[in-house]
Parts: sequence; C-alpha cells; structure tokens
Amino acid sequence: MIKKIILFLFVIFTLLGCSKIEESDWTILIYMAADNGLDNEALDDIEDMMQAEFSNNINVIVQVDSSETNFSPAAYRYHIYPGLQEQISYLGEIDSGDENELTAFANWGFNKYPSEKQALVIWSHGNGWYHNFCKDVESGNYIGIADGELRAGINNINEHLEILIFDACNMQTVEVAAEVADYTDYIIGSEGGVDSKGFPYAEIFSMWEEQPTTENICLDIGFQYHKYYNLEEIFPISCSVLKTVEFPQLLNKLSEFASDWAIEASDEIFIESRQNCIEFNAAGFTNPALDVDIKEFFTNIYDNTENDSLRTISNEILSALESAYIFQNTNYYPPGYPSDDVGTAIIWFPDEETQGFFEIRKEEYQQLQFSQTKWLNFLENSFIN
Repeated sequence: MIKKIILFLFVIFTLLGCSKIEESDWTILIYMAADNGLDNEALDDIEDMMQAEFSNNINVIVQVDSSETNFSPAAYRYHIYPGLQEQISYLGEIDSGDENELTAFANWGFNKYPSEKQALVIWSHGNGWYHNFCKDVESGNYIGIADGELRAGINNINEHLEILIFDACNMQTVEVAAEVADYTDYIIGSEGGVDSKGFPYAEIFSMWEEQPTTENICLDIGFQYHKYYNLEEIFPISCSVLKTVEFPQLLNKLSEFASDWAIEASDEIFIESRQNCIEFNAAGFTNPALDVDIKEFFTNIYDNTENDSLRTISNEILSALESAYIFQNTNYYPPGYPSDDVGTAIIWFPDEETQGFFEIRKEEYQQLQFSQTKWLNFLENSFIN
C-alpha cells in the first residue's frame, strides 16, 4: 500500500513539474533544395538571415540539402539566431526533390517549435507549373506540380500555413496557386526570374515583428523585395502577394470567361492582346516564352474591345485580380513600360510560335486543378483560324 502511495505521489509531482512547451508567435521554416548547383546561394542566404534582428518570439529554422560543391552531399538543419547559426541535426543524403521530404521537414519543424502562426519558404530552382521545381541532382527527382506532388506535400502538413513563400523563379502563376491556395492564407512569389540573391531575408525578418497583422507582414515582404532590388539596380524584378481567400472569385470569373469566349478564342482581339503582353518563362534560350501576365492580357482586352459583354467580363476579372493580389509590382525594361498593368501572376498562353509545346503539354495541363476553369479549351481554340 505504501509503495502505491509513493508511486502515486511520484507521478503527481512529475506531472506538476512538467511545463508545457511555450509557444512562440511565429515559426518560419525554410526548405532549401540546393542539391542542384545552388550551394553558394544557399550559404549566402543563410548568412543573410543571420544579419536580421528578431526576438525569441520568432523561430527561424532551415533545412538545406546541398551537393558536392561546398559540402559532401548531405542535408543539415539549423536554428538561425541574430548573428548565429546553430546546427540542429545532420540528416545525411536526402532527396529534396521528393515532396515527402518537404512534408516531413514541415511537420517536424512545426511540432518541435510550436507557435501561434506558421510560415514556410520553399527555396530552390523554379519553373512555374512545368518540371524541375526543387530539382535534386543526386536522385534526378523534382517536386511535380501537374501530377499533384506539390499539392500533396503541402496538404500533408499538419498545420495550416499563414504564409507560403516561393523563393524560386516563375512560381507566382495562377496554375501553381490553384494547387496550394487551400492550405495557406497568403502566397508570395515572383512571376519572373528571382535573382541569385533571393529574397532579402535580413530586411524581411528584421521587420517581421513590427507588423500588426499577417497581412501587413506579407505587404512588407513585397515592399522589402522591391526596395532591395531597386537599391541594387537589378532589373527586371517582380513580386506579388496573393490573398487566397479571394482566389476562388478569380477562378470563377476565369471559368465564366473561358466558357463564354472559347469559341471566339482565335478572334483578333484575343490574339493581339496576347501578342502585346510581356512574355515569361521561355521554353528554351532561343525560344519564345510560354506565359504572359494575366492582368496585362485582360487589360489589353478591356482597353481595346468594342464588345460590351467582353469588356464587362474583362473588367470583372481585373477587379478580382485587384482583390486577390493585394501587392503587385514589376520593374521592367524598356523604361516607361506601363508596369501598373503587370505584376500579379502569369498564366500559360502559348501562341503560334510555341504551339508545339502546347500540343506536348496539354494532357499534363489537364491534371492541374486550374484546368477546371476550362482555360485549356480557350487556348486550344486560339489556334483555330
């Protein structure tokens, strides 16, 4: 009996002595898929993060998978503090082109460093919804978009994200957004190329705690991105912020447009509006590009059509874009280009020069969540003369 009482008291005192892990305000995880020639850039960005000033209310955790350029092929996890990089663990060789690695890192990080809010940065090479996102040269693997790998990788994270940042080229596309918008409140990225310097982490993390809301943090990230590259005089640059709660309205309007106007897709107004857009995401170094800015395309239609119905739906799409993309900016050459018409997101729009790529990719495009808008039908009819 006495032994039972002693055991009972031991358990009670043990439980009383155990304190709950205190939550921070934010945990920011950075998934650096650098096993593809980006070793130096990864080191530079980690150094940049260490230059930031922030309190213990923010956890900044990095997982970097590197190639043989500067390390043996292996992955490491680090806790980043102002002026300090603390190694948490050595993982050995991993396949950062596997979406399950992304999920595993996120679930481990958000569990080990509990916080009120969560942000995830995916850092690597990017190419819109096409192949080669987070390419891993050791395995030859990458995280697919059209086949649902990225969507699964984000969906299987146990925490809902407040902020998802793509620190990779050409990832701010409506197609990519449609894959992951359900799992995060905001998406931040560039519709164009991202300079090797990446996002200005020192400036972003230093200002993080000064913002009163998550939305203000996102707006400041966009602002800091453009301020940094303007000072560096690096052009062109692009960065926008998508508020995902507004995204379904945009998809609905695009579906309405594609359903009503697919038959007339080869009309002059659409062909000229497409040809007068800045192009993104070249199919190769000597090939024309495959994507255009969605805002510029519908602005061109709105400004030039004489059809009242077409003008109305174009205006509704532009309004939906304004509501969804709460920050947008692109600095482009030539000087004086109407940048107010550019900067939200890109959309797949091959023309006659790239029709061959359309034929190759259209079945893959049908797998995307965005294909539910029937945009593919509009594109297919645009080649019919």
